[in-house]
Amino acid sequence: MAISTDDEGKVLRTSRELGVRFKLISDVDRRIIKLFGVRHPKQGIARPATFIIDKRGLIRYRYVGKDFSDRPPITGLLQALKWL
Repeated sequence: MAISTDDEGKVLRTSRELGVRFKLISDVDRRIIKLFGVRHPKQGIARPATFIIDKRGLIRYRYVGKDFSDRPPITGLLQALKWL
């Protein structure tokens, strides 16, 4: 799933336009990004973040980028998935 601070209408349009096959969630009030601790302190939006959460709801991998271009290395993601 992916979480956006855009309103629900924009999230739905983006999902359709991009042909996204996973759930996109609107978080206009930024509750989810605050809960996960990824809110950018100055910009008020989420820093790019990737979480792998197991079936029990435990976070098994967490990567929070510093800016929009900072993403986790694919090797790290694949390794974390192997642990599941």
